[in-house]
Amino acid sequence: MKLKVLPPTLRKNYHYLILDVKSEVELSKEDMLPICWDGCIRYWGENQSSNFDLWVMRHYLVSETIQNNEPIFNYKTVLRCGRSYCDDVRVALSTMKRQNRNKIAINTIGISGTVKSGINKFIEDIDE
Repeated sequence: MKLKVLPPTLRKNYHYLILDVKSEVELSKEDMLPICWDGCIRYWGENQSSNFDLWVMRHYLVSETIQNNEPIFNYKTVLRCGRSYCDDVRVALSTMKRQNRNKIAINTIGISGTVKSGINKFIEDIDE
């Protein structure tokens, strides 16, 4: 028996945050999800953060520069979150200063309703 697909009216609604991430160390897509969850849990606590439904959809390395003899990696990341929790996630991520004793800065560039439109609007110079 084939499983039925939920109609659009019963599915969860998501927004996609386009993040600008600067770090002292290289970060992979798998590293970004625990960083985002850690920032939300530290700010909002486990009970509130469990509603956010975070997931990293895309993660791109934009540039690598050297300042004061230290490398700085600049990434663009597409982060999925629940539609009604976008502002809560943005606040929690903006308070992140360090992760595992390495400096990190996360800024939100924009919010989109789909991954494709978020990439087209805010991450133009990345080739897939």
